[in-house]
Amino acid sequence: MEKLKKRSEQEKNDCWDLSVMIKNEQDYQEKMEKAKNLNQEIVQMKGHILDNKETLKKFLEISEKENRLIELLYIFVYLKFDEDTSNSTVLARKLEIEQLLNTFSDNESFVVSEFMKKDLQDILPWLKEDEYLKNYQVYFERLDRQKKYILSEKEEKIITKALNAFGTPDDAFTALDTTDAVFGDVLLDDGTKEKLTQYNWPLFLENPSQSVRKRAFHIFYEYYCQHKNTFATLLKGNYQELEFLRDIRGFDSALAMALDKICVSPNVYDNLIKNVHKYMDINVEYQKIKAQVLNNKEYHLYDTYVPIIELDQKEFTKDEAIKIVKEALKPLKEEYLKKFQSIFDSHAVDFYPNEYKHNGAYHWGCFDSPSYVLLNFNGSYDSASTLAHELGHAVHSVYSKENNSYEYYSYDTFIAEIASTVNETLLSFYFLKNAKSKKEKMYFLCEFLDKIKATIYRQTMFAEFESIMSKKCQEKESLTEEEFSSTYYKLNQEYFKDSVIIDPEIRYEWMRISHFYSPFYVYKYATGLISAICIVKDIMDGKEGFVEKYIEFLKSGCNKEVLDILKIVDVDLTTDEPFEKAFAFVAECLNNLKEIINEGGELNE
Repeated sequence: MEKLKKRSEQEKNDCWDLSVMIKNEQDYQEKMEKAKNLNQEIVQMKGHILDNKETLKKFLEISEKENRLIELLYIFVYLKFDEDTSNSTVLARKLEIEQLLNTFSDNESFVVSEFMKKDLQDILPWLKEDEYLKNYQVYFERLDRQKKYILSEKEEKIITKALNAFGTPDDAFTALDTTDAVFGDVLLDDGTKEKLTQYNWPLFLENPSQSVRKRAFHIFYEYYCQHKNTFATLLKGNYQELEFLRDIRGFDSALAMALDKICVSPNVYDNLIKNVHKYMDINVEYQKIKAQVLNNKEYHLYDTYVPIIELDQKEFTKDEAIKIVKEALKPLKEEYLKKFQSIFDSHAVDFYPNEYKHNGAYHWGCFDSPSYVLLNFNGSYDSASTLAHELGHAVHSVYSKENNSYEYYSYDTFIAEIASTVNETLLSFYFLKNAKSKKEKMYFLCEFLDKIKATIYRQTMFAEFESIMSKKCQEKESLTEEEFSSTYYKLNQEYFKDSVIIDPEIRYEWMRISHFYSPFYVYKYATGLISAICIVKDIMDGKEGFVEKYIEFLKSGCNKEVLDILKIVDVDLTTDEPFEKAFAFVAECLNNLKEIINEGGELNE
């Protein structure tokens, strides 16, 4: 394995340039001091924000300046830390900025309650009379809609402090699931042993040997079985925190509370689950095809991750990967491609891994910074796909910032995953279209169908589990380990039917799903991919004027509610239509795979 470079050894052109955000130490300290002063100006306005039109305007101007500064400082520190996590100076600064955010939040807990003292109708005339205030009309309309859930100033301050104290279940879960987790050694087929960790667990599931996969599966879940009551207590505590907030704010359900923030009805959540159940047989059939191709005596859950076809992996250079992704994105037209290239031209991409660099990949930035992208590019197909995905986020952010004021540039994750997944899917089908053999076609079809299984079926199963357990908590039912585990096991039986042997150990898998500590989040992955498939289908079909609609979608930020933004690209998740369209596309891909398999012959043809 090639030794990782030190951060100082990386080529300048392969690293992001954070000096655009903060020039030097003096600049950092000056911005920090300015943010603190602005926070104190807000505190001094307590009780007087809504005295008149001028005081409201003054507050909003100060608040925007403060928020923009603190976002810039916060993101700068985190990006700086992620490029070298061994930097103790930056770590100390990271803790400092987190504490500052908590202080600001505590200091300003009175603001929402103060807004609640006036009716929207009293504020509307001010908003119409002033050009600056007019921009905040949607903001106040959203606030007014939430009015019945906002409590007194004293109660809101208590909730703010409680929220700062909450998080123990999440923190304890992280320690138990990662820091303190010790697994056994897995016996390999050659007689040697390899230590099992959270990091190589996915690789064991893709091991070509079924016996190795089986041994790793049993060892992995043995750890969770040994700590099952602790994991159950932690997740129970998480649901109890959620129920506390639901009860004190007066929502009908925890789900309604989570979705209310983005004006989405629980019916959308339920509609996803209903439709995924309706089209569950597509994945069931795909799993049976995988079982047939693998040709093992039995097909277990730990076999569902292994590829049924392997390609000789091409190694892409950085420039080759960028060129291929741009080719795949050509259907999005010239303006989009210019925005794509601008991310690289502004030195906003940190390309290669180095010692102590944060793992994985992400996009992050703020209103006053470039759209930064962190990668750990290694030349593989997956790396090229990740590049397409993260640049989808980055270009979305560029469009949003260019077409919205600060108040409306930041879009919700409900929307965010769509733009990235559109890019990723366009790249998959670019490779499929340009495949030179049956083997390559099979590989890219399976890669897409595996993504459907992981992102639509699996995430919806998680969403259904969350819905069931939060209802049980609200109804004061006992949330024991047995209740969690038996519910999760039954869901696996429902989703896989007779296509797979449902191993008893899978009843413990819920214990390792970190997203359960961010309640009602995972459904967005499923709705995001459903929406992205509908968009890609219309792009690939050359639907007249559709690319222009998609660009309008990218420009929207949060200036409309998320479901209305999706309607720009003809996706209405309150109906069955996008699910019918998306799953018809998936079924077509499955039929193409079946045709290749049934043709027989040499795969390299």
